[in-house]
Amino acid sequence: MTPARGTVYLVAGTEATDLAKTLSEALTTDRTTAEAARDTSTVQDRLNDGDVRGVVLGDDGEYDGVAVFEELRAGGAEIPIVLVGTDPEPDRVTEALRAGVTDYVTAEAPASLLAAKLEAYATRWPTDWRVGAGQWDEISSGISHDAKNPLNVVMGRLELLDIGEPHEDALLRSVDRVESLLTDLSRIGSVACPVLETDSLALADVATEVWAAESYENATLEVVTDVSVDAENDRLQLLLRELFDNAVTHSKEPVTVTIGATEAGFYVADDGPGIPESDRSEVFDQGFGTTREGEGYGLFLVDTAARAHGWTVSVGESKSGGTRIDVTTA
Repeated sequence: MTPARGTVYLVAGTEATDLAKTLSEALTTDRTTAEAARDTSTVQDRLNDGDVRGVVLGDDGEYDGVAVFEELRAGGAEIPIVLVGTDPEPDRVTEALRAGVTDYVTAEAPASLLAAKLEAYATRWPTDWRVGAGQWDEISSGISHDAKNPLNVVMGRLELLDIGEPHEDALLRSVDRVESLLTDLSRIGSVACPVLETDSLALADVATEVWAAESYENATLEVVTDVSVDAENDRLQLLLRELFDNAVTHSKEPVTVTIGATEAGFYVADDGPGIPESDRSEVFDQGFGTTREGEGYGLFLVDTAARAHGWTVSVGESKSGGTRIDVTTA
């Protein structure tokens, strides 16, 4: 993907269209202009012409800029999309930015400032975090798929060869490790995309389903909550699965994992060995791991899935001295 190379900025919305003239005068790139577009259908039609460099959407009582933004992104638009509101409420700005809009500015902002922002967004890659997440998902999935084909050939040939110890196990472990890394690469791309639709999910039901599917040995799940959370089912399952895996993998003894509610969200705790305080600031970093079997992506995926929901995660010590992960959803 390359940055937008068009020459026209579309300005749409009942009030925002008045900005088109002053914005055109403020644009400094040669032959670049701003064009008024009263309705969404006009914007969609003009995007098909291929000369649109970015879109400015009004966001007021009569024109829902976030809804129009969603329509344009769903239709495949990857150019910058900036919303303009007259004295917007802070919650509205937060909602728009979480949805993935490139920026949100007030109608009182000078046209020169809006022009400068548009020019910067149009010439960088990616245009915003939502587009970037989608592009990363496409790239990582492609790399993972393409790289696994030659790995399958290598694995097949290794099985035919009589290499013997100690080389055979080491080679097979290395191939398995690379395949695991490629799988994680692909998963990170899909998990990082923003959550657009949520359902009210019973935390106990999702946790029990995930636990049963994994068939953990020498481990017990205790559910001490009946709360529901607004989440996307697949990514909530992934988040819980990685937390359960982390608890079981890092405990050499039988472990009990507990999931419960807090005033601001929920937690997953265990009675295993715990995480040293010196490591807690790094456990959610990509590639951080303390076992040879893992690749250090488990808690990174937890953090990524949480961020996609607009949540935050933190690590501490459970009552039994094990690990406790808190997920703040409020």
